[in-house]
Amino acid sequence: MGTYSSATRQGAYEPFDLQVARNQVDGHIGLEIFGYSTAIGSTAQGPMWEGQTLSGGLYVPPSAAAPLVLVSDSATDNTTRSVVIQGLDASFAPLTETIALNGTTNVTTTNSFLRINQMSMLNSTNTGNITASISSTVYAKINAGVGQTQMSIYTVPAGYTFYLSYVQYDASIGFTSSNYMIAAEYNKVNTGTNSGRITLLNQSTFVQKQEVPFTVPVDHIEKTDIQFCVKANTGSPFTVSMYAGGVLIKNPD
Repeated sequence: MGTYSSATRQGAYEPFDLQVARNQVDGHIGLEIFGYSTAIGSTAQGPMWEGQTLSGGLYVPPSAAAPLVLVSDSATDNTTRSVVIQGLDASFAPLTETIALNGTTNVTTTNSFLRINQMSMLNSTNTGNITASISSTVYAKINAGVGQTQMSIYTVPAGYTFYLSYVQYDASIGFTSSNYMIAAEYNKVNTGTNSGRITLLNQSTFVQKQEVPFTVPVDHIEKTDIQFCVKANTGSPFTVSMYAGGVLIKNPD
């Protein structure tokens, strides 16, 4: 479709962000990333997701695309309940699959996933904990009763650029404490001359809450693994949530 323009489409009085949300601007998709963990420690920086432990550490994605094995630890999550998986294929192209659960019996996706950006329940809240694994390694999890993954992790699809405009962290740490949290964004680019390199994009400290509205949106090129991470300077465990928002824009053809 050629060059995707960020000019407004529906008149000067409707906010551009609203036009994007209404799918009125070609090639523009509003993107929200949300992470939550009750197991944040002081050992190492790590993203908020259901598999995080007090030891921290960066999330390690699959090394190759493969089918996912999904299973619940509750028989109530039976064939009447389905999970929608949103991720990327071996070429980093967007890939979505809906798969029916079978309680505590494994079910396997038809498609092979290289990345998982989100999993969510389609038609009911889950009773048990649902995991998605490759060769017994868990890469995503929906905690019981939550209905979707809560991962401060995202990989930019091939052919797109993600423009990050806002980040917020909230932590269960009081102003009277001598502790503080350290927030950081780590990026790994999987294309070009810097492929495979992990970069610390930014880092800052906060107590209880941090809000970062970027004056100019920060671009993240295609095939970039993004991890919004946090750790405490001392003490644990802490509960931390984070939110990141921006626009995913299709690259020119």
